[in-house]
Amino acid sequence: MISENATVATHGILASLLSLATSSRSLPCDCLRSIQSHLVKKHDVDGPTLAFPLLGHFRYNDNQTWREVHPGNILVVPNARCFDIEYIPDPDKHEFIALSVVLLDEQLEAARLLLAQPPENELGHISSVEVATLLEPLERWTRAMADGHRALSLHAMVEVVIHLHGQGQRGLLRLPAASLATTIRRMVVNDPARSWSTEQIESSIGISGPTLRRRLADEHTNLRTIIADARVSEALRLLMTSKLPVKTIASKVGYNSAASFSKRFTERYGTEPSRFR
Repeated sequence: MISENATVATHGILASLLSLATSSRSLPCDCLRSIQSHLVKKHDVDGPTLAFPLLGHFRYNDNQTWREVHPGNILVVPNARCFDIEYIPDPDKHEFIALSVVLLDEQLEAARLLLAQPPENELGHISSVEVATLLEPLERWTRAMADGHRALSLHAMVEVVIHLHGQGQRGLLRLPAASLATTIRRMVVNDPARSWSTEQIESSIGISGPTLRRRLADEHTNLRTIIADARVSEALRLLMTSKLPVKTIASKVGYNSAASFSKRFTERYGTEPSRFR
């Protein structure tokens, strides 16, 4: 049972995070905002992610069961996966706002080293954790962001990860599988506007064309699909975290034509990119 002091502290953290999310500050995380509900099917998450709903709530589908995550709780995605998620605005404020933290490889490795334990094998499930169980590290994280201390905010998030691991969220520290598709996807996401060619990717990874195609076929995908999905995934992030026009976002993720981008985005997510505005 959560004490009255913990409840007050939780409200204080949420209020501070909401203030940061609605400010013009540069934060070491993404601020997701929307004024209408959006169901994103087969949403790709590239690695361990923590998401804090601040106005409105998340609804996600895990193993054919829909669950909700409201303010005061944290959505924990322990590692890379694909799942359905819905962003639902607050019924009174008519807006959805959340902060999303994609944990860095350096943060995860630091947590592994500090815990001094063998690498985890557990995949884990998407779940919800109460903010009240992580008050001290979250207060430090929030304060560091408010003070503009990026390094300290990253350090505080390592502490959050260690606490979550102690609560049973062991999948966060699972070493990622050596997936060629994931490696290529990260390359594209880091530079989505680049005109990626098969030759460039072969050279960057250091394998031949036939080997590349064979290994991707073993992972049930192909290069064209990986590049296209990585680009629209980055576009989805930009749509929810910036005020850039759709045409500008299309250009930033490698599309010369806004119409072609809109078509591909709609095929992937079932709705036009302009609807996210």
